[in-house]
Amino acid sequence: MNHAYVDASWHELPDGSGVGGWGLVLRLPGALPGRFQGQLTAPDNNAAELRAVLEAVRLAPAGESLSIFTDNQAVIAAVARGRGGQHLGEQAREVMDEAGGRGMALRIGYVQRTRRHMLTAHALANDARRGNGTPGLNLAQADVLIEQRPALTEARVSLRRSGERVTAHVTLDPMSDVPPSAQALLAAVELARPGEVLLIRRASKVAQALWQRPERALRPAAQARLLSARQAAAASGVQVEFLGVG
Repeated sequence: MNHAYVDASWHELPDGSGVGGWGLVLRLPGALPGRFQGQLTAPDNNAAELRAVLEAVRLAPAGESLSIFTDNQAVIAAVARGRGGQHLGEQAREVMDEAGGRGMALRIGYVQRTRRHMLTAHALANDARRGNGTPGLNLAQADVLIEQRPALTEARVSLRRSGERVTAHVTLDPMSDVPPSAQALLAAVELARPGEVLLIRRASKVAQALWQRPERALRPAAQARLLSARQAAAASGVQVEFLGVG
């Protein structure tokens, strides 16, 4: 099942017209989440959010089922039950016509904005409304999972790209000046491709803190190694983003 998380942002202008932004996160099996956004002229926030729903239908694979999640009950009522005013009704019919023309079974449901992908969709919509592209939106990404058990001297580092998964078993040196968790993080960074954004999951708080501020390392040798790794990553255009800590 394919999933899309959509949100919108809207602002009324002094002349009475409105400018909006839409954002969505598209999740397809076996692929990294795709992030999309756009700006539009819209009479209200509901219209902007229905545009996000329409774009999700256009971007998802044809001939497959799609579940769309929103925190907007009016949009759900318009698409799922045909309720709402004339303007919402027209947009909802456009959504259903697009889904039918692409051979898609469409479902729409509610999810709270506090969910991770909804927060991302909301940020995308806000950036689009303001006319700012979201940094890193069109860059290649790799989802990175670091698995390390304190009692073992080995960590498993997995990078998942579109259509590819790379797994490395990293031997950790307990005598190194660099903490084991930071050693595992550095191994992940070394596996990155030039210009890639690494979305790091389950990095330890220590590893994240040392990557962001190498001067926090207790020993000069550790500081030097971390600083060198950051400089090498920057030189090749690699960005590191932390999505959670272990």
